[in-house]
Amino acid sequence: MVGAGAIGCELLKNYAMLGFGVGKETKDKKAGRIVLTDPDHIETSNLNRQFLFREKHIKKPKSVTAAVAAISMNPDLKDHILARLDKVHEETEIIFSNDFFENLTAVTNALDNVAARRYLDSRCVVARTPLVDGGTLGPKGNVQVVLPCKTESYSSQNDPEDNTQIPHCTLKMFPEEPIHCIEWGKDLFISLFTQRPQEVNKLVEDKNFEPLTSQEITSLKNVVKCLVNAPKSFDDCLRIARERFHEYFNLNILQLLHVYPLDTKTKDGKLFWTHPKVPPHELEFNPEDEMHANFIAACACLEAVIYKIKIPYSDPRGASKKEMALKAASFKVKEFIPDESEVTEIKSMVEKQEKEESKTEEFEEEKIQVDETDVKSLMLELKDHLKTILPNLKKDENLMQVEEFEKDNDSNYHIDFISAISNLRAINYGLKLTSWLDVKLKAGIIMPALATTTAVVAGSETLELIKLLKFTEIEKFRNYYFNLALPFVQASEPGVAVKVKLTKDLEVDLWTRLEIYEKDVTIQGLITFIKDKYSLHVRDVMKNNQPIYMSAI
Repeated sequence: MVGAGAIGCELLKNYAMLGFGVGKETKDKKAGRIVLTDPDHIETSNLNRQFLFREKHIKKPKSVTAAVAAISMNPDLKDHILARLDKVHEETEIIFSNDFFENLTAVTNALDNVAARRYLDSRCVVARTPLVDGGTLGPKGNVQVVLPCKTESYSSQNDPEDNTQIPHCTLKMFPEEPIHCIEWGKDLFISLFTQRPQEVNKLVEDKNFEPLTSQEITSLKNVVKCLVNAPKSFDDCLRIARERFHEYFNLNILQLLHVYPLDTKTKDGKLFWTHPKVPPHELEFNPEDEMHANFIAACACLEAVIYKIKIPYSDPRGASKKEMALKAASFKVKEFIPDESEVTEIKSMVEKQEKEESKTEEFEEEKIQVDETDVKSLMLELKDHLKTILPNLKKDENLMQVEEFEKDNDSNYHIDFISAISNLRAINYGLKLTSWLDVKLKAGIIMPALATTTAVVAGSETLELIKLLKFTEIEKFRNYYFNLALPFVQASEPGVAVKVKLTKDLEVDLWTRLEIYEKDVTIQGLITFIKDKYSLHVRDVMKNNQPIYMSAI
């Protein structure tokens, strides 16, 4: 089973409830086992749809956490589930070898991008191992069964590329395409202008708030920081916008280049900054630059909106932008000083997949050290601020205004902010700029994962896996396509592998291969054999995608 995200959690829950993999070893068969792998760690944003995870699991490995949750559901799974932290790709073929795949009864896929699904599909085709593939996109979902020597494979059809799931490191430090910058910009918008005000309002409303968990203590720190640094005037909003420009497009870039200078090499001697990684360059603020002015205006205006500060400019989305940028240029910003704590954090994010080894044991919850004095000090500081704030609030009035992303209101600064910040980041990394309208379209169509779609897809995958384990005839298998928004469900028999006629007497498909059991066979002997038996001319001979014979040379 590959992937322990939204679909993976649902699948593993189904497997635990059905008792998959719990069979005992007998004279005739091996003991049952589930091998689960996922290199990712749990983030706060996962908790709303990956239901095996809880707040206490944040920053822990998805695969191990999911395995522990499955064992708690079905204790018979103990010693029958192996959780790995390895990504299934070219660089881990030593671990996930052809022998590994050939010894599996079936592979179930819970991946979130087309490229990874195609790679896994190719490995299953080579090993002739059955594959049950599933995927979701908002309310849409699909399930496909791949049966060796019988059906077409996942790669037999050209699905549209799925850009809704982008790796965290790609977004934060190594954007490769303009869409990565747009997604990064939208994430920042939500963090700054949606989640931050929500966090403040929630804590202010809770008069009995007592921080107990690490999450609550972090929330307390964030809220106190928001109140301490709250702007009192629009000039303060301009200062904050100027500081953010300097942080995002100058300091953060210099910090990344401090950790990974342009001549940095990887462990295998290759340059670190090799395609697809693009080395960035920092930006110096220029109030005369239209893109810089766009960012200052949109960021300052949004800051004013959430803090309910009047915007004193007559045309903040037009002629007033340059005036705001010139004002922002008068504020001083801090010089770059390398932060060694960030060096460690950045390196751990980039190298975590190399450093982490396979783990099967249950791990203990990390004991978080909490400084009670620090918490008490924060609570006192919060109460002092609320004493001056609450008397001025009307009944049922929120302290901060929450800005939910809305792409269809052009005057709310939302697309203005995402367009400016994403294009400035694109300039940092030498990527193509995106027009305001295209940013609006691309930021607006990013679809969230829906728990209902995930459950339907995982349930359908499980049903097809049961058929596979019971050696059901091919006519009873089904591929599924769902669109719960309509609602629409389509179930069809898996498509057969397409045959290609090479000669009058020879037809092949994607499963066809020539197996040679004789020893000491030469390439020339192989070429002669194929020519004599099948009347075919061998053009190229490849091994692991590397040419070892080319007829043209």
